[in-house]
Amino acid sequence: MNVYRFEFGRQLRGFLVGEVVLLGVAVLLMVGAYPIYRDAKEAVEQVLEGFPPQFAALFGVSGGMFSFGGFYRFCSLYFMLIVAIMACAWGLSVFERERRTKSSDFLFVMPIGRMRLYAAKLAVCLTMIAATGALFMAVMAMIYRGYGDDPTAASIPLPRILLAACSLVGVQMVFLAFGVLIAVLSRHAIGISGTSTMVGILGFVLVSLPEMTGEDGWRLVSPFTWFNVDEALNHGRYEVGYPMLAMIVVAVCLAGAAAVYAHADVRNR
Repeated sequence: MNVYRFEFGRQLRGFLVGEVVLLGVAVLLMVGAYPIYRDAKEAVEQVLEGFPPQFAALFGVSGGMFSFGGFYRFCSLYFMLIVAIMACAWGLSVFERERRTKSSDFLFVMPIGRMRLYAAKLAVCLTMIAATGALFMAVMAMIYRGYGDDPTAASIPLPRILLAACSLVGVQMVFLAFGVLIAVLSRHAIGISGTSTMVGILGFVLVSLPEMTGEDGWRLVSPFTWFNVDEALNHGRYEVGYPMLAMIVVAVCLAGAAAVYAHADVRNR
């Protein structure tokens, strides 16, 4: 049995639903909502003035929402929330399947080493992440080209838009690693949708800590801020330190999960 093909087939329906949700929200916000915010700037600013600072920090609301780049930065938090939940759910689903179906004993008596099983399952998740990133960047490129008459959009080169869109791939990798580690360490079957949603929302809430406290150090525990969209849009690069931190976290989580997966006893309860 081809483990990669089997797992990918099992994930395909959920993957397609997730892509429709992500791309649909991107089009709805960037094509439907952005022109409304831009053309009603004065009215929206009056509403924003009534928001408490904590609310604005939590939901990413700022006065820069009236430019293409500023509105994309605002929306990027919600894009990250969606892909974080998706990636965490993939990790949980793929690596916890046998525990849920109580078929771990069958899987582990196959003439395939456990590390090959782990690699095949991880490859399924990485394929979906790569496909999500490619589709999202393609959609963002089309949306960007549709605003050729908007000077705030024309002032940002397309490569910077695509670089900012790559932040979703980084966030997905981090939350995939969290999902895989949770699935491997869990001693009992867990709810995939509930757990992945809880982990994603926690990541979303942590975004507000640096802005609410004024302490940049809180970014260390806020994965959504490790890929600075402003830096990508304004300077065409990411900060070196935080993406490196993300790589270390991903490597540690996946390596730890691999070690546990390779030596864990079969548990079907």
